[in-house]
Order: sequence, then C-alpha cells, then structure tokens
Amino acid sequence: MYKRLTSIITVFCLSIVFCTPAIADAIKVNTTAYKNIAIKLTHTLGGVVPAAQDSNISAQISAIIDKFHVDTGSEVKKGDVLVSLNCEENSLRLKQAEADLKAERVQLAHAKTKFDQAKKLDKQGNISKEIYNQREAEENRLKATLENRKAARAIAQINVDRCNIKAPYDGYITDRHASIGELTQPGTPLVQLVSKTNNIVEVKINNRLLNSFSEGENYQFVFNNKSYPLQVDVILPVLDTTTRNHIARLSFIDKQATTGSVGKVQWQDRSTSIPSSYIALRDSKLGVFIADGDIAKFIELEDATEGQPAKVNNDRISLG
Repeated sequence: MYKRLTSIITVFCLSIVFCTPAIADAIKVNTTAYKNIAIKLTHTLGGVVPAAQDSNISAQISAIIDKFHVDTGSEVKKGDVLVSLNCEENSLRLKQAEADLKAERVQLAHAKTKFDQAKKLDKQGNISKEIYNQREAEENRLKATLENRKAARAIAQINVDRCNIKAPYDGYITDRHASIGELTQPGTPLVQLVSKTNNIVEVKINNRLLNSFSEGENYQFVFNNKSYPLQVDVILPVLDTTTRNHIARLSFIDKQATTGSVGKVQWQDRSTSIPSSYIALRDSKLGVFIADGDIAKFIELEDATEGQPAKVNNDRISLG
C-alpha cells in the first residue's frame, strides 16, 4: 500500500478512526511525498592543513656563521643556500686530504712497479721468496691505504659542502634562531623551514559523528569563504590519547588551501532525514504521521531527538 508522510502534524483529529462518534466529519489535511521534504544533513568539524614538513635547519659542523642569505618570511626553493659558515679550516683540511691522496697514489704506483719486477725475477728464479712476499705485501698495504685516503678526502669534501647550508625542500622561513658571528656546533638550529604546500587536511572526529563521517559524501574544506573539495584517505582506527577523538586525513581533489590554514571540514549524510518541523510528539514518543489510505497513522522514530531532524529508516514508512 502506498504510504505518504503527512505535511501537517499538529492536528486534533485526522480521520474518524481518531474521532468520537459525536464528530461526523473527518478533518482534511494536506500530505506530501517524503522525497519532497527529505534533506541531507550537513555536519561541520574544525580542520587544519598541517605542514608536510616543519624543520629546524641545523648546522652539521663546528664553524663561525658568516652570512644569512634568508630571513623570516623568505620563500626558498630546494637547494637554495640559506646560511654560509666560515669554511677556511675545512677548506685547508680538504687540500691536505687531496695532497695525502696524491702522495699515496705515487707510492702505490712505485710499489706496483717493484712488484711487477719481482714477478719477472720470480719466473727467472732470480729473487728470494722473502723479497717477493715483501713487495707483494707492500703493494697490498698501499692499496688499502689509498682507499683510506680516498675516504678521508670524501669526508673533507662533505665538510666543505656543509659550510653552505641549503634548503632540503621548497618552503618558507618562519624563524631565525642564530646571528652572524656565532659559533655553531653540530645540531645548532639556525632557521625554521616550513614546506610550501600540503595535500592533506586533518580533522578530529568524536564518536558521535564517526559513523556519519565514515559513511558521508561531499566533503569540503572551508577557509576564508572558499570551499575546497576533499576525499577521505584514512580514518585512524585508534583514539587520540589526549582528546579521545579519531583522527582522519583527507586530501584535496583539485586546488589546495595554504599550509597552516585552520578552517572547517564539512560533509553531508549519504542518507536523507526528515526536517524537525514534521516530527510530532505523541504519548511521550517522537514520530511522524503517515497517510495509509484515508487513515492517518503515527509511526515512532526511535532515534529522533526533539527539535532536530531525524533519519527515517522504518520499514513501515515508504520513502516514495
């Protein structure tokens, strides 16, 4: 049987079923199909676009600060020099390492020549086994020493490169922690660098809205009167120990809001609800009147809250 939700809920008598015998005429009411009044509830929670990277850029060597190439508010690209350190000592160490490497190569070349001669003499039987072994051992020793010199030279080059501290990614300088002339140590923070963009929005969801959020649609991040479409990436299955909320991460579908933006995350229920104006209170129960032919019937909505829209999921009510 086709059933419709009534558009008038505050009535004294809807049909002779509810009237006393003294009342001869039934009260006429207007009805409407549920689909004409159904709404999709919109929910809102606070959301933030966290920085993908937020780093204290630090010194890796001990040296005097020579120059800052950036300051608070500067925009930088990956590879840009941020701070220059005095590099005289490290440059001298590099030259020393290069000289040691060169000398070791000369010694190895000489030892190789002597060992090659020893091989020829050994074939002729004109060299003692002891001298042969000494020359072989000397060449092998110098080969190992050469590798050590190469490593020392590489380390010296790294320390020279560390005199120029570079940006590891695109971003903005949000703070400067040191000044020219200060002596740095490994780990000394120099500037704060925050990444330029992030495709992620974070939102904390209380248990009351968790099901609605996980089953919702039309997710938006609203900031400065602009809306940015989102899609849900993940809802962490554990509660945040501080707020006792679930943390969800959403990503921008198209345009992205600025890193650090604090706005609102909005979404709609996938299922529809009936407006609160169509919900009636009868015998301390909240529900709706439906038209069953010429008879009005009251159907309780078990999850309804007074003054709020409610989902209609009762099998006895047609949603047509």
